[in-house]
Amino acid sequence: MTAASCFQSQNPGVSTVVLGAYDLRRRERQSRQTFSISSMSENGYDPQQNLNDLMLLQLDREANLTSSVTILPLPLQNATVEAGTRCQVAGWGSQRSGGRLSRFPRFVNVTVTPEDQCRPNNVCTGVLTRRGGICNVSAPCGGRRGPERY
Repeated sequence: MTAASCFQSQNPGVSTVVLGAYDLRRRERQSRQTFSISSMSENGYDPQQNLNDLMLLQLDREANLTSSVTILPLPLQNATVEAGTRCQVAGWGSQRSGGRLSRFPRFVNVTVTPEDQCRPNNVCTGVLTRRGGICNVSAPCGGRRGPERY
């Protein structure tokens, strides 16, 4: 699974998926597995409203499950993620606009906010110790006005 916004104008045939990576500046040959994408499935991604920014990728072969490559449990389709649910978000993003990607993945714990503080069809979160939400490159941050959307 990835963000649909990552593939807006790219041909999936030229993209690769790397599993098991941790340090982006080292090869980590023993833990990394590299794949081609055989197909992609998005669920009505709307770049103007930044809705449904999720995409499923089918890899060209099965991944080997290891201590570095595992399966994460996800909610069932159409399941409601209740307000107050604690989630963890991770990635190699930059910590400031125009900044370099981090060498190691960053993790943050967030809490799902009530639906009345969010747009329909989004899961919204806020960092309890900060005023804003989690930002991504393709969408404006919630900032002082409210939580971030996923």
